[in-house]
Amino acid sequence: MSALARLWLVSVCLSFAVVLPATAQTAWQPQRPVEIVTASAAGGSNDKVARVIQRSMQDAKLVAVPVSVLNKPGGNQTLARVYLNQHPGDAHYLDIGTTTLISNYVMGVSPLRHTDFTPIALLVNEYTTFTVRADSPIRTVGDLLARLKKDPEAVSIGVSNLGGTSHMTVAVAAKAAGVDPKRLKIVVFKSASEAITAVLGGHLTLVSGSLPSVNAVVTAGSARIIATSAPRRMSGVFASVPTLRESGVPTANSNWRAIVGPRGLTPAQVAYWEAVFARAVQSDLWKKAIEEEYWEGNFMGSRDFARFLDSEYTEYRAILSDLGLARQ
Repeated sequence: MSALARLWLVSVCLSFAVVLPATAQTAWQPQRPVEIVTASAAGGSNDKVARVIQRSMQDAKLVAVPVSVLNKPGGNQTLARVYLNQHPGDAHYLDIGTTTLISNYVMGVSPLRHTDFTPIALLVNEYTTFTVRADSPIRTVGDLLARLKKDPEAVSIGVSNLGGTSHMTVAVAAKAAGVDPKRLKIVVFKSASEAITAVLGGHLTLVSGSLPSVNAVVTAGSARIIATSAPRRMSGVFASVPTLRESGVPTANSNWRAIVGPRGLTPAQVAYWEAVFARAVQSDLWKKAIEEEYWEGNFMGSRDFARFLDSEYTEYRAILSDLGLARQ
């Protein structure tokens, strides 16, 4: 064999040595049932996202194994994350990631940072509403802020997690009115759905929570939304509801919903799930839920989502520090 032929043979062998492991790496797929963990109780916002994405995956047969939803509320959404990271490197466990991935660490509620999880995909934006009972004398954000100025502790406000988007939105609104956010009477519930029940029962003045959580009671006429945190007015039946910006509060934020895995997932595992969720959000079922739940579709793949989380961490640390809620 000539020297040129031997050189050609060696180059071919080296090519296979590089290609074959990469091919094997991308061939990962789940081999047993998959759990999507959600930190909210049944009927909560995270639970709704989990169940719609579960059905979208199963109806389109995107995954060959059963997919179930596991509700693990409590601990300001820390219990679900602790459970998730009890399965390092195991891509059969996924979680509905929210802003508490960041805020819980910043506030010292959890030792787990967003970098202790594997980012897979951002799914939707979901905006916060300020909702009161239908017969409440609070008709506008101006009315709310006037009451807070007079006595911050006279207004009981329900949120679904301490330091999360719903809590931060109220805190920013209070600070804009010259009220110390630390004096607010905040009551933490397992979900915004439970908080709105307390509002209807007269036990709370207001709930700061997602629109899907209050949609049913608002549509039924039992409650009213006085403002949303969306950057612009919502469409449809909520088109008449002003934004916080319109009401003089300089903020617009989103309680995004995403998919994260436990720490230590491989690139092949991430690539598999990223592809599955990219297809799931194209389903008719998902698109219908986007419309019905007033979510804003915002799919973002793993790499961009990781950069987004880093950016959110910087922003959240600045805001929570300013509000006196960040760990020292």
